[in-house]
Amino acid sequence: MIRIFMISVLCVLTIGASAETFTIDTGHAEIGFAAKHMMVSNTKGTFNTFEGTIDYDVASKTLKSAQGTIQAASIDTNNEKRDEHLRDEDFFNVAKFPQITFKSTSIKKTGENEFEVTGNLNLLGIDRNVVLPVTINGPVDGRQGGKIIGVECNTSLNRRELGIDHAPAAVIGDEVKISIEVEAGTK
Repeated sequence: MIRIFMISVLCVLTIGASAETFTIDTGHAEIGFAAKHMMVSNTKGTFNTFEGTIDYDVASKTLKSAQGTIQAASIDTNNEKRDEHLRDEDFFNVAKFPQITFKSTSIKKTGENEFEVTGNLNLLGIDRNVVLPVTINGPVDGRQGGKIIGVECNTSLNRRELGIDHAPAAVIGDEVKISIEVEAGTK
């Protein structure tokens, strides 16, 4: 009986230990956004400085966890005057809240390589629960060893629900489209 118990424990530990940590390759990644301006056109931008890790079990194709940090001051809409305004207290208040963070709290597999990732998005110093649809592509073998996966997430968030409530919706739309496309690899 003890032998069966020990074999069961070893199987559980082996299954739990099979996830690998993939680190985002920022040279092959983009975190972008778009919001309506004056209700007629999209203003697009990116965050240029970020990092993150994804724990992914290659054998079972199971996403275990995801986390990341964005440097809010790295916002870039290709217009320095607008970027400076987005960095001030009307929007991201980067002097007081320099980072935007996300950490998964639960993950549900919704299809082949597709997941619903629930987690805490910390923006402006407040944790908010968000759900992100995520697709994992790969893995493939890296040129210098290790494995590489691709991660895609396209969703929309309401800026007012995230605490960014400057300007009426007629000037800046409340819906912000988010696009995350990254490569991540094992070391």
